[in-house]
Amino acid sequence: MNSKHQIFTPAAIVNEMLDKINYSANLYGKKVLEGSCGNGSILVPLVERYIEVSISENYSLEEIKKGLENDIYGVEIDTYYYNDCLNKLNELSEKYHLKDVKWNLYNIDSLNFLWNFKFNFIIGNPPYIKYHDMTPELRIFLKSKYEACKRGNFDYYYAFIEESLNLLDKDGKMIYLIPTNMFKNEYASTLRNLIIGNLTAIYDYAHQKIFKNILTSSALIVIDNSSTSKNIKYHNLEDDRLLFINRYTLNGKWSFSPKAIKIKADKKFGDFFNASMPVATLLNDAFVLEDFIILDNYYKIDNYRVEKSIVRNAASPRGLYLKKKEKIIFPYYYRDGKLSRYDVSEFQKYFPETTKYLMTFEQRLRKRTSYNNHWFEYGRTQALQHLDQTKLLLSTVVTRKVNVYELDKDTVPYSGIYIIPKTKLNLDVAKHILETKEFIEYVNEIGVNTNSVSFRITAKDINNFPVCNNLNF
Repeated sequence: MNSKHQIFTPAAIVNEMLDKINYSANLYGKKVLEGSCGNGSILVPLVERYIEVSISENYSLEEIKKGLENDIYGVEIDTYYYNDCLNKLNELSEKYHLKDVKWNLYNIDSLNFLWNFKFNFIIGNPPYIKYHDMTPELRIFLKSKYEACKRGNFDYYYAFIEESLNLLDKDGKMIYLIPTNMFKNEYASTLRNLIIGNLTAIYDYAHQKIFKNILTSSALIVIDNSSTSKNIKYHNLEDDRLLFINRYTLNGKWSFSPKAIKIKADKKFGDFFNASMPVATLLNDAFVLEDFIILDNYYKIDNYRVEKSIVRNAASPRGLYLKKKEKIIFPYYYRDGKLSRYDVSEFQKYFPETTKYLMTFEQRLRKRTSYNNHWFEYGRTQALQHLDQTKLLLSTVVTRKVNVYELDKDTVPYSGIYIIPKTKLNLDVAKHILETKEFIEYVNEIGVNTNSVSFRITAKDINNFPVCNNLNF
């Protein structure tokens, strides 16, 4: 396991986790698992609590040693951390005069191990590995084994949670420390559906940073297979806000604001406008021009020229914010409002200099996963069908306020989210809606928290924004 994915749990959080699943009494004979124990930041305090509770309940040292060998289980794939954890467990047991404990600590891949029994308690802070950081082999394995990893850009920890659900006893309790993006990420919807049935509590650290140098917002989720309550306790630990939410009202992205839970509207933003992702060249280095010199009918880039007639203004939220002048090679044209394409011979004939320039990227261009496009075209073309009109552009990351930019008919957005009308309402209305206080509040509830003040949203989020009747259309 790459060390950058090893984020060890602070001691104060460990004690909270143990308390919240009542790992504090009658522990003898109850099996507990930590599936990614690292250097023992959770497992060692857990074992110490097991020993202390057992002593207080008058178990002998011989019985406690036997209990440790039958009840405590840990797994760590990294050999260095495995040995570190094992040494700490031995030091702890010797402190209590418990000699030669045969620990059930395994230096293996937790997701590849077959257990033949269930656990009364499962506790963990699973490894966080983003989809793009996984090897192709790991992606294939996770997709084949776990429902939560069947689609989209799933995270490695999805598999750990699903695996733990399957290993939990019918009356068992489980607590995991997770990133709060699990509540909002579109590709975590299957995982949310898997846990919703027995989820009993969420303890949200909100904007509190519990890990040094890590921006991830975190929460504790508690699963209790013995619970029959239809309500989930939501506790925002930052502002000490407590809610009890009917689990059957949590659909799609999970929001824990009383206002968001109650909000209802007959119409959505997407009934009047369409928010979409922009063009995807799949190689902006080749198509987006930033450092150029204007030379007669060409843009000069280093020792190459690009015909002006194939270039349009380009736009990205970051570029517009920084007031950068960007251009983009646009290897298409519109005829009667419809997108048209050049064949290879036409392109080479009409744009010989651009062809030479793009040939310097040819190997990288041909590696893109686009099956029906010519090598000199964009990787994906869906957005191109609707771009030949005025539009709005905003960033996928919103920080405190929404910056909405107006683009003319010929400008090509290559980053962010663009918006066009679906009805006779003009884009001024859309801009007004996106700049309202209500939309910012919605973003703060539905967006994925990227740091203490920024939230990531999708085009789907914008289209789903409830439009209140008092907005002036």
